Amino acid sequence: MSTLRGSEQPDWIQEKKFNRKELETLKEILPFYIINTLHESYSYRSIPVTEYGWPENIWNTGALKDQLFYVANLTMNHNLFVVERLEDMSEVCKQAHLDDQFYQYRDLERIVVYVNSRTNLVLSIFKHIRNSLAHGRFVMYPMGEDYMFVMESVDNSRGGLVVKARMVLRASTLMKWMEIIRKGPEESMQRKRKKK
Repeated sequence: MSTLRGSEQPDWIQEKKFNRKELETLKEILPFYIINTLHESYSYRSIPVTEYGWPENIWNTGALKDQLFYVANLTMNHNLFVVERLEDMSEVCKQAHLDDQFYQYRDLERIVVYVNSRTNLVLSIFKHIRNSLAHGRFVMYPMGEDYMFVMESVDNSRGGLVVKARMVLRASTLMKWMEIIRKGPEESMQRKRKKK
């Protein structure tokens, strides 16, 4: 088992500029995930979930997590993998087809994420989405009217860049997650009742 190293100049990020349609998509996504991030320690303009009306204990109940994972069709140990020790990242990324050539497998949304003992799964995912977007470690691939975001979050530690998350997520998923969180628990519960 070993940590997974990231490259200073990833060869999978070849195009540095965005076209107009990509910029329109980013205009929706970047403010929420980077500037108004849910993590209070990552931005002076952060907006925690409680400001959207979610209760303080929402991360303990699983209700919000379940909704977010449902719209992305994420299932634990199928296309969502949690790594608790960085030494396991390389092996888990292989299982999830998120190893060296991960950017080539873009047909299925999936996540491998390192979660430490001080945070929860959803906040870890959102932190790593934020990091990959903020540091430009992502590529957008067109998929019909949508885009597939291929993302990598790294940390400069242990003598180099260490991969802490790799994700393949649709732009529409990122936007649905924004909508669910922004609308708060009331509308969220109404949607849940309608599905039954």
